This record gives sequence, C-alpha cells and structure tokens, in this order.
Amino acid sequence: QLITMREVVSKDIRRILAERARYFNIVLEDVSITNLTFSKEYTAAVEAKQVAQQEAERAKFIVDRATQDKQSAIVRAQGEAQSARLIGQAIQQNPAFITLRKIEVRRRRRRYNVMRYVMCM
Repeated sequence: QLITMREVVSKDIRRILAERARYFNIVLEDVSITNLTFSKEYTAAVEAKQVAQQEAERAKFIVDRATQDKQSAIVRAQGEAQSARLIGQAIQQNPAFITLRKIEVRRRRRRYNVMRYVMCM
C-alpha cells in the first residue's frame, strides 16, 4: 500500500515533519522519499502473492485451452459425421461414386510416388 499510495504518504509525512520543524522555527519546503525497505516477511508475502497470481493465470490458460480443444474435437467430429452422411447419400444416389473415389486415391498415390522419387534423386 505504501508503494501504490506513495504520493499520499509523502504528503502526510511532509505535513507531519513541517509541523515538527515549525516548533524549532524551521521552514520545511520539500520531503523526498528515496529509499524504502521492507521486512523479509513482507517481501516474501509480496513474492508469494505474485507467484499465486501467475499460477492462477496459468491454470486459467490451461482450462481455456482444454475448453478450446474440447470444442475443436466436437466440431471435427460433427464435420466427420456430416462427411460420412454425404458420402453415404452419394453412394446411394450413384453407385459409381465408389469407383470414382478409388480412381482419385490411385491418382494421389501416383503423384505421391512421383514426388517421392523426384525428391530422392
């Protein structure tokens, strides 16, 4: 709190010191807080809080990522199911569809083998 309210604390200290200095007929114009030190316990507590916040953020990230992975799997499964339905309909409507798919697979294999052969050279 001292760090976050530095200006307020500085004004309070300036006021208190000015009142004390007036008792000795000294006019205080400015007060500057230049070096703050904290106890080991306080420093450890601040560090522990930061670590806890980082762990909480990491946990949130992991949960968000798992949620996205789950949603991605759902969408992928829905797409595969739709694809299977469409292929089933295509086969029912046109039995030559299977022959067409076989031809497409063979063409892909030939292209792959040619590319593999060229790359090996």
